[in-house]
Amino acid sequence: MTLKLSLEDYREIGAELSFLCDRLTKLSCRLGRETGTTKKPYRLAREADQLLSKCKSEAEELMFLHYPELGREGIKVFYGEIKLPPDLQSKDP
Repeated sequence: MTLKLSLEDYREIGAELSFLCDRLTKLSCRLGRETGTTKKPYRLAREADQLLSKCKSEAEELMFLHYPELGREGIKVFYGEIKLPPDLQSKDP
């Protein structure tokens, strides 16, 4: 049995995964440029990037399984605008 997350949970997870994937992609590219693509730090960062991207794809697939009515609009949940997740945003008064 698979637990069904709320759509809001998927939105939060999607925002977090999009942000993390974006940051990890940029980091692995930087490591490749600055240390070389044959070096272990780059290879490990690239592998982590690929695994996190796979996690994002699998989570999106599960969301569409639970909420098939979302249609194409649901793509934005995991692949929409990349922004800082709410818990990392500044809480200025």
